[in-house]
Amino acid sequence: MLLAIVSCVSPMKEPAEPATLRLNFDVGTRSSDVPSDTSSYILSITGSNGKTIFRDLWGNRPSEFKLYADSYVVGIISSEFEEPAFESPQFGDNRSVILNDGQVAEVDLVAGQMNAGIRVLFDEKFVACYKEGAVFLRSAAGTLALGYGETRTAYFKPGAVSLMLNYKGKTHVVHSMELRAGEIMCLKLTTAESMPKAMSVSLLDCRVRVDTTRIRTEATVAWDGSSIGGGADTPEVVYSVSQARGMAGAKGVWVCGYIVGGDLSSTSCSFTGPFSSRTNLLIADSASCTDRERCMSVQLSQGDIRNALNLVDNPAMLGRKVYLRADIVEAYFRLPGLQNLAEFRAG
Repeated sequence: MLLAIVSCVSPMKEPAEPATLRLNFDVGTRSSDVPSDTSSYILSITGSNGKTIFRDLWGNRPSEFKLYADSYVVGIISSEFEEPAFESPQFGDNRSVILNDGQVAEVDLVAGQMNAGIRVLFDEKFVACYKEGAVFLRSAAGTLALGYGETRTAYFKPGAVSLMLNYKGKTHVVHSMELRAGEIMCLKLTTAESMPKAMSVSLLDCRVRVDTTRIRTEATVAWDGSSIGGGADTPEVVYSVSQARGMAGAKGVWVCGYIVGGDLSSTSCSFTGPFSSRTNLLIADSASCTDRERCMSVQLSQGDIRNALNLVDNPAMLGRKVYLRADIVEAYFRLPGLQNLAEFRAG
């Protein structure tokens, strides 16, 4: 009796054919401070695993890249930028691309401003009032000291930036702002006495688009120095909402903001009543804010503070200024938030 032996051999799989990636690059703006020599820009290609495939000057790149099927991030920058610095605009672009076997793909890169700039001007009355003070700009990435005669533009990564004044041994937040990529702000600082009496607001803000990639912003801030000397009912060191959003991990700090809403979920909230949840709030730097992404979430644990602040039982608290002492967390309902609320004071 013969035994038939059947050999099961899988056919050899054809090797994958690499995809072809071709890149095009344009400066995209005629502003005089944008580096026009494209060969000096830094090009990087990163795979889905975070591994760098290529990083070199644009002028040193090959005419095309042979890459295997994967998702890639293609980035180009005019210079490195990690910490705040004067006269250091960064231009560039980032694009994501998914490549399939054998595909030929082209990616167009257009350099726009990636960081944000701010120039602070002090009027004579402010300098006279606080000539012994020291002013500086602060963000989560670092600080830059300013002299009263400083005329250079300071550049920061997009996000919260605060103008601080150290005066008579105490540090005060003069103004906080949220800077956007491509924004260049000119902030003019004066004293409240310098503003026309008919003016009902202390912050004037107008934006003018000057080219396809950058926005020039001018704002005048009249500071009345009301926090100097503090008071029995006012904490000495207080952070604004825009500052606190970048301070995840801070414990037991004071944050000042306006109650603007509640009824939080991971994707939504309510800025108008009636409210249904006693367990959370939204606070912002402005009582009129209706942009969830500019707010902080607040967890109200059971107890006297929840009883005093929740918008179900206290609808009149909507729009009120409050000081909250709590821990800052990276995310509560997918927003930078406050938890373990230990103390509050109504403004």
